[in-house]
Amino acid sequence: MISHDEIKVEVVPINGERIEGKEETVVFIEQFVKHVCDFSSQYGSNISISYTAYNIAGNPSKFPDYGDFPQAFVMVYLEYYQEVYPIRVSIYETYNPGSVVGIWAQNSEGKWYQLWSGFPQVVPHKPRIFSPNLQLCNFKTKMIRLEFNHSLLDYYTELDAVLFIGTSELIVPNNLHNQTLNELAQELGYIKQSNNDIYNLTPEYLKANQDLTILKRTLSKHCKLFKSKVIDNISKSKLVSKIGQHYQSVPPIEEAFNSLQQFLQEDFPKLIRDIHHSIPNALNEQDNSPQERFLMPLTDSENQPCGSFSALPDETVLKILKNLDLKSLCHLSRVNRHFNNITRDALLYTSLNLKPYWHCLDTSALNCLAPRCHYLQQLDLSWCGNYSMIKYQDFIHFLHTSGTLLTHLRLNCCQFVNDAIIFEISKVCKNLKVAVVLGKSCPYLESVDFWKAQTLTPHGVTALSRCTNLREVDFGWCGGMGAPGDSLRTLLSSCRYLEKVFLAALRGLTDRDLEPLLLCQRLQQLDLLGARSLTPDICYGFLLFCPKLEMIDLSFCEGINDFIVQLWRQQYPHVSIKRSFQVYNSREEGENTSSKTVM
Repeated sequence: MISHDEIKVEVVPINGERIEGKEETVVFIEQFVKHVCDFSSQYGSNISISYTAYNIAGNPSKFPDYGDFPQAFVMVYLEYYQEVYPIRVSIYETYNPGSVVGIWAQNSEGKWYQLWSGFPQVVPHKPRIFSPNLQLCNFKTKMIRLEFNHSLLDYYTELDAVLFIGTSELIVPNNLHNQTLNELAQELGYIKQSNNDIYNLTPEYLKANQDLTILKRTLSKHCKLFKSKVIDNISKSKLVSKIGQHYQSVPPIEEAFNSLQQFLQEDFPKLIRDIHHSIPNALNEQDNSPQERFLMPLTDSENQPCGSFSALPDETVLKILKNLDLKSLCHLSRVNRHFNNITRDALLYTSLNLKPYWHCLDTSALNCLAPRCHYLQQLDLSWCGNYSMIKYQDFIHFLHTSGTLLTHLRLNCCQFVNDAIIFEISKVCKNLKVAVVLGKSCPYLESVDFWKAQTLTPHGVTALSRCTNLREVDFGWCGGMGAPGDSLRTLLSSCRYLEKVFLAALRGLTDRDLEPLLLCQRLQQLDLLGARSLTPDICYGFLLFCPKLEMIDLSFCEGINDFIVQLWRQQYPHVSIKRSFQVYNSREEGENTSSKTVM
């Protein structure tokens, strides 16, 4: 066994046979994060070492302590030292566990493949190592992406480290068709899933990966090397260009044969019986009314190319199809020529949320959508186009062909966005109301996001007061604002329709600055994290005078004690009052057991 601080390598015999005088072996590799490549957001500033994405790299430093540590993290793309076939991803959660909902791996061609997906969980407030059951992955990788959903949690999840375990060769259980490698390891390790933590393969962190240790000792008995010429050849063939990122999901030839055999023996005869049973019923229908004629199958396929559905006016069909998402529209377009034509109607593409398709949306997909987007008004490209999947020139071309009517545009975490794109947005998108970047040519702004914009000054905040239609403002972590003073008062006095106001980490914020906000009757969310000088009086005022208030974040507000927060929670149960603090549960005698976070 070769072991370093952040990587451990162990050579394990796979069977007792020798090939050309050498024993056949497989290398198990356990490694922690080498580099954080990208992330959605972080609390800490780029020059800080607290609450930043890069703290997730390396070995765990806080686990199994539980609490809000400045070294923990929220959301990330991860790079490891060596490419391996994935077996397990173990996530060290040190604060508010339960938000991980997706794990992805990137192949050598830059395509992403989902290893696991699940729902957010409500689990006890204690540290855990979360290791969900991964799908079989037929390619090596050293790039992992984690996805989070915090909807069921009181506050954000924080991570200490992420362990990636894999092998140098693809190994599978001898009984591959009825059991996955993780299921085999669980069986060998006598691990039972908890009802409260159904996705987790390592519910007891003190015994984490004990099942894999047992698996290594009995590897030659339970597993074999997966050698398939199908997978080796498919990556070199033209077929890979047609099936795209799913080529690694092509099963072994034996598994495909068994599936086909099962279909022919069981499902196909049932399908034939159902067809024969439905035909007499259809022939016995009486054609006495328009309703009955509409429900009956049509025999004149030439005049009625898509069955009775074509009897509907196109306007009615479009109204129905507006309820479908983009993926469903693409599937429907393959039914026949009529559906293909109608699913291309530009009225179906006035609002596009492409964020769920970040893993496959590239320039060719964008060009394919462009002819359908003549009336496009709302576009969300967040997380799309990274790793050169979309070039900035191609997006500029898309803006000119399809972006002139845009009112809403989101480009969160898009690496291709540069000065040229911002300049084109200001020229082309004259009707823009919501954008991450504010342009002078967009006078009807309803939402501005200046998260961590260090160049935003009090003068800029004052200028925004002319945008009286503002509903959402985010000035979180804008260090250039300093003590906002009269600039923030002017803005809050002018914008009476505010619904969401985020002022996280504005240290110099005072009660006087926030007084005009008490008159905003539509206020729903207010983030005051880290405002050290605020008193309970102003916060109680928001609870008292803002009837639509749903959430207020008072984390790290040193002027407000926990007793008052608990009292408010009892008096105003309909308001989610966020309250986070730093805790150190020392494992070494002589250390402090708790301390305030220095922010």
